[in-house]
Amino acid sequence: MISGLFRVRLWAPVGVFTSLVHCLHQRRVALAELRGADDQKAVDQSLLELKMVQVVFRHGARSPLKPLPQEEQGGVFAGQLTKVGMQQMFALGERLRKKYVEDTPFLSPTFNPVEVFIRSTNIYRNLESTRCLLAGLFQRQKEGPIVIHTDEASSEVLYPNYQNCWSLQERTRGRKQAAALQPGISEDLETVKEGMGIASGDRVDFLILFDNVAAEQVGWPLRPRGS
Repeated sequence: MISGLFRVRLWAPVGVFTSLVHCLHQRRVALAELRGADDQKAVDQSLLELKMVQVVFRHGARSPLKPLPQEEQGGVFAGQLTKVGMQQMFALGERLRKKYVEDTPFLSPTFNPVEVFIRSTNIYRNLESTRCLLAGLFQRQKEGPIVIHTDEASSEVLYPNYQNCWSLQERTRGRKQAAALQPGISEDLETVKEGMGIASGDRVDFLILFDNVAAEQVGWPLRPRGS
């Protein structure tokens, strides 16, 4: 946790990327007491106590970051969490509830801010994903507002911060252009674009194509051209 850098958002507008706290087994009895003179004995599980669980996750399925030219996108924003993505995060929350509320009574069935610390990047699909996960984890039961901590974009460290990290800029400068100039890449790209009915002058590269294909594979409702 980086103190003094977080903005606070409440349950209503919040939700992903995000992080939920509590993971890590800590032992009460030193391992030295569990080891024999010549070999290491199996750890007695009864001597272990779950002290913290830390869950790190990405957002759920989203719409493409940059839609293909002439593609019908249904009037939603680029990179928006989809219905499938919401269901994915809610299901993950339910799995965590079964493991850490039902099977192992580590968390209270109702959200308790004393037990849980939540951290997310300040990106809407990540906040929404966090909200959906919490809804599945606590079944919408809470004691008071749920707070999700975020950071300013200028100092965010939970994603590659190309805009504000000089070292990262230097390390990646020109790599995308260099990749595009590899032998055969440009020709292959033009062949694919022609086959998909994308004009040669449209600024579409393989990364954009892959992102759209990946979004479609997880249920993004892309419509065929001409429909």
